Amino acid sequence: MTLVPALRRASVAAILLLGTSAAQASVAFHITVVTERVNQPGVKTSLPARETQDSDVVLGPHYLSVRDGRILSVFDFATRRRHVIDTAASTYDTYSLFDVVGFRAAELRHRQGLGGMLKAGGLEQHATPRVYEEQALSVLDNKRRGALQPQVLDGAVLWSLDGQPLLRLGIAGSPVSGDDATAFAQYLRYTWGGHPLLLKMLADGKRVPADFTLHYQEVGGTVTRRFRISAMTAGAPATYTLSAYRPRPLAADAPPLERVLAQAALLPPPGPQAPQAHPALRAEAEKLFAADQPFEAFLTMLEDHFSTGALVEKLTPRQQQAMQECQPIHDLTRGLLAKDHEGIAAALATVQELRTQTGMAQPVLALFEGNLRAKLGQWPQATALYLQVLQAKPQMAAVYQDLGDALLAQFDAPNAWRSWDAGRAMAPALRQFRKVNDLERSLLNDYPAFFAGGAPLPPTVQPSTSRPASKTKTVGSTNLP
Repeated sequence: MTLVPALRRASVAAILLLGTSAAQASVAFHITVVTERVNQPGVKTSLPARETQDSDVVLGPHYLSVRDGRILSVFDFATRRRHVIDTAASTYDTYSLFDVVGFRAAELRHRQGLGGMLKAGGLEQHATPRVYEEQALSVLDNKRRGALQPQVLDGAVLWSLDGQPLLRLGIAGSPVSGDDATAFAQYLRYTWGGHPLLLKMLADGKRVPADFTLHYQEVGGTVTRRFRISAMTAGAPATYTLSAYRPRPLAADAPPLERVLAQAALLPPPGPQAPQAHPALRAEAEKLFAADQPFEAFLTMLEDHFSTGALVEKLTPRQQQAMQECQPIHDLTRGLLAKDHEGIAAALATVQELRTQTGMAQPVLALFEGNLRAKLGQWPQATALYLQVLQAKPQMAAVYQDLGDALLAQFDAPNAWRSWDAGRAMAPALRQFRKVNDLERSLLNDYPAFFAGGAPLPPTVQPSTSRPASKTKTVGSTNLP
């Protein structure tokens, strides 16, 4: 299979999407993937024994696009975003590339935990070999691996690791540049997986194979995927634009999470032109102090901090004394410092009582109840409380950090990053976001291959204008077993 100088095959949507302003050309091809599953005896699954998927792929500089039917996914490595476009509706959603590798790393730890429980229960034979977990997720665990071992077959090479067959690679293929080979490896990494050592080998080989098979194992049986590439062409436009599409509008029956994140996207950006919440909240606190309501004033100052990052300014001696003599403040702060399960449960009861006295709509106390429930592992209840706060107080930027944490704990990485991005767009310097900033830096350091092919940009904050992921929570990120 050889490259031809003109683009002969591209979907109508791809033509609409891709521009022509850049000088560097891209590579396009059609790919057919046949998946076959062989389940162990007694295993019941709704997944078909055999299925076929056809896609049109464009490998561009700093991006790649994949069309599956009406859905066109664009992975932009320069901005570290991915766009999932519904070509029939002419709408799109935007997500962070970080959520893909963030989910994969968390999922690997989860699968390792399940494997450990199976071994501890004497069911080691049901545990998936570690190399196949790495194959499915394209991330390595901490165990040192040996080298890939080749076995020459008739017209192909079978590559294995730790005695487990991973890739049957045909000898036919097309030579491409190093950048295009890296982009091809990225296509596999983000859509079908592949062991990181295999993907590096493919990227270093500067070739797009015409025919290859990936092997997987999972708890229920084995999976093989055979890939056939056709209509390999050069000369596709080398850039893209979203101008032909619009962000997906909010549905009338959208759930609270979707409404909260859509509401956040409509808030004005930070800057001189944006309304300043700090003076108004500080003035409200002064009124509450004057009315001998130090606890309510304390909560208002906390709302100010969670919204703007502002620290408490100098209090008058009378205000300091009022706070020192306020028993609810002492009860609240003592409870929030609890570390053990019993102490956290007692603190939760205290906060619930304070909410009853102050009003269930009080946003800071609702936030604190959510945080305590999160410490107890009550993630759905914590999520509901964070959404309650943000529906009433969408400018409380710090709450988006807590909401993102709760969503990630429930394996909803796409919406976790959307929530974090929304909060950081409002108050990028807020100290609560140091945690997610550190997480992104660690993902860049530990899994650099997921970001290969992009311009060398720092992990800057970018506002999100997208809608949440679908019910599967993995739209545009994976077709993995």
